Amino acid sequence: MITAILAIDEQDDVLGDFYSDCLRDLQNIENEHVSLSYIKSHSLNEAAISLKVPAAGKFLFLAYSHGSANQLLSKGVNPYISDTINTHLFKQSFFYTCSCSTAIILGQSLIDNECASYIGYKDKFTVWDYNRPPFVECANFGYKLFLQGENIETIIAKMKDKYDEHIDNYNNDFFGSVHLLANRNALSSLGDPTHSINNIKE
Repeated sequence: MITAILAIDEQDDVLGDFYSDCLRDLQNIENEHVSLSYIKSHSLNEAAISLKVPAAGKFLFLAYSHGSANQLLSKGVNPYISDTINTHLFKQSFFYTCSCSTAIILGQSLIDNECASYIGYKDKFTVWDYNRPPFVECANFGYKLFLQGENIETIIAKMKDKYDEHIDNYNNDFFGSVHLLANRNALSSLGDPTHSINNIKE
């Protein structure tokens, strides 16, 4: 069984409702090869990461919280992963996040510390609450593709296609489409482009 860990700040004052929607969607995924566990708002801190992340072996890690260039933040202020404290814990992992700007420094720090692959964003990840479902689908889509066996290079291409699908949908309002386009353009991957869940199953 493959270990997957979801760090999610579902009680965040600003984006908690969005993260909660993402969580409900992820909980509907069935995969007989993956065991998904959670680190939620009440325990989302550096200590919990150290305790939850496997000491050895390949695993999946998802982060849904605020972020910055070099760290992931609970409540928007408290770092629980950063380039200076714990990126060494993610060796051989698949690291997936919709947090703002982490591709700038944090993603590269993960790769430098032997993380197999990273998917995230090099700029702000914006949510338009007036029409939230497309943002939830796009936020979770790459992880779903990874579970289906797609490699990183293909996942990025298909994630961009999914963004384009929603951007071109005239049922979306103009401002929602603008935010979706910005998220699409900020999408980034680092590490091995051929990495897939099949590497983890080996």
